Amino acid sequence: MSKRRRKSEPAQDALRDALEPLSSPQWLTEARRKAIHLSFIVLPLELLLEVLPWPRTHKEFRLLFLALTAGAIAVDVLRIHERRVRTFFKQFFGEMIREHEQMSLLGSSYLLLAALIAIEVFPQPLAAAALGFTVLGDAMGALVGKAWGRHKVFNKSLEGALGCFIACGAWGAVVVAVAHVPWSVVLMGAAVATVVEVLPIPLDDNLGITLSAGYAMKLLAG
Repeated sequence: MSKRRRKSEPAQDALRDALEPLSSPQWLTEARRKAIHLSFIVLPLELLLEVLPWPRTHKEFRLLFLALTAGAIAVDVLRIHERRVRTFFKQFFGEMIREHEQMSLLGSSYLLLAALIAIEVFPQPLAAAALGFTVLGDAMGALVGKAWGRHKVFNKSLEGALGCFIACGAWGAVVVAVAHVPWSVVLMGAAVATVVEVLPIPLDDNLGITLSAGYAMKLLAG
């Protein structure tokens, strides 16, 4: 038994070391932020599965996303210009609001805007695929990069890019199974989403990933 314990100790130490970054304050702050981001997966899921009695038609989805986007932007405008609203956000969200979001739209507002644009310019299954890439890929890329990113690419990491691509691939499998979109199309979208997530383009990732991946898939699908 003592030999077995000695053999298992290096493995336990290696696992402990690997998981240690997940307890850092920086990673936990990012995890809380991405938990909110991940909640938006309900949007592409509904586009894909249509489990709710409403919305169902394109006009109904347009109305929903338009209302959500307008509401989010209105809250952002209040937050930026009204001190009491800004104080409220600081108290409840604190470090989860990035520095560049202090006086501009939040990432959630950009994501809702991306959803509104996506359903207007892409077929519904491709809009769902692109939004899912944004929600899952961006979140996984950030969380993996924060924890284990060692090989830097621009201001991101190869490890984070790999996490993003795997998450996009998993969501792509769901799209293939449910909407019967060809694998070649969703893999192209996943690859483009990963590249855009890594590149330091002057556009919010929620818009950049959704629109770039969506257009790539639309072009390939014909």
